Amino acid sequence: MRLILTEDVANLGSLGDTVEVKAGYGRNYLIPQGKALLADNRASKELQHRLVHLEKLRQGKIALAQEQATKIKELQLEVTRKAGQGGRLFGSVTSRDILQLLKDQGYDFERKAITLHAPIRNVGSHELTLRIHTEVRVSLSIKVIGEIQAGAPEEVAETKAEGENAEASEENQETVSASEEENEAPQAEAEAEAGT
Repeated sequence: MRLILTEDVANLGSLGDTVEVKAGYGRNYLIPQGKALLADNRASKELQHRLVHLEKLRQGKIALAQEQATKIKELQLEVTRKAGQGGRLFGSVTSRDILQLLKDQGYDFERKAITLHAPIRNVGSHELTLRIHTEVRVSLSIKVIGEIQAGAPEEVAETKAEGENAEASEENQETVSASEEENEAPQAEAEAEAGT
C-alpha cells in the first residue's frame, strides 16, 4: 500500500514522503491516526496544498524540540538505589525510572523515546539517549548512587552462617552433657549396689 505521510513517523519517514507499507498497518493505524493519506491523485493534490502549512508546523516543532533539548542537557539526573558491597545494584535502573525522573522535572515523554546503551546495574554514571523529535536526539548522563544496607544480603548470609555455627556448638555441648549424665547414672547404681 502506497501512502503519503502527513507527519513524521519514527522508523518510517518524514512529512511528505511517499512510503510503501503493509495494508493492515496503513489501514488500521496510519490513516485513522491522521499520519498518512492514500497516494492517489486526489490525495496527492490535497496534500500538496497542505504541505506548505504542514512544513511550517514541522519546522516549528523541530525548533521547540531543539530548545527543549538544550534545557534537558543541563539536567543533573540522579537516582539512589540499594546496592551491595561491590557497587552492584539489587535490581536495575530502567527506562521507567528515568521517565519518572524526567516527569518530576516537568518533561513528559514516551518510554520508547529513551534508549539505554547498556543495562544500568551498577553504581556510577551511565549514558542514555533521549529522542525528543524524530530529528532531535540528546545524550544524557544519569548518576546512580548506591545506598548500602546495614543488612545487605552478603552480611545477612554471614550472620546466618555464624548463628548456625553457634547453634551447632550449643547442640554439641548439650549432647556431651547428656552423655556425661548417662555415664554417671550407671556408676551411681553400681556404687549403691556395692555399698549394700
